[in-house]
Amino acid sequence: MAEAKRQHDWHIASSVMALTAEINRDRKRRRKPFKPDDFNPYTVTRPVPVKATVEQVAHLLGAIFQPRENESPCPKSEPDPPMSNC
Repeated sequence: MAEAKRQHDWHIASSVMALTAEINRDRKRRRKPFKPDDFNPYTVTRPVPVKATVEQVAHLLGAIFQPRENESPCPKSEPDPPMSNC
């Protein structure tokens, strides 16, 4: 319970700090606005996943990637011919 109160207090304090920093921000020097998470030590930042192609991943793993030229990437199946029950 004490930890929740501490996090709540930091949430309020970081909001006030972000507001103060935003009021005094030089828009020419820092284009990105301040957020309360910039001042809150309890905020967990998650890394942004990197988009990579199959060729890049194969290169990282030391494998050789050879795309198939003749085969379409998503082959469509042909519908079964209708069968007569007569």
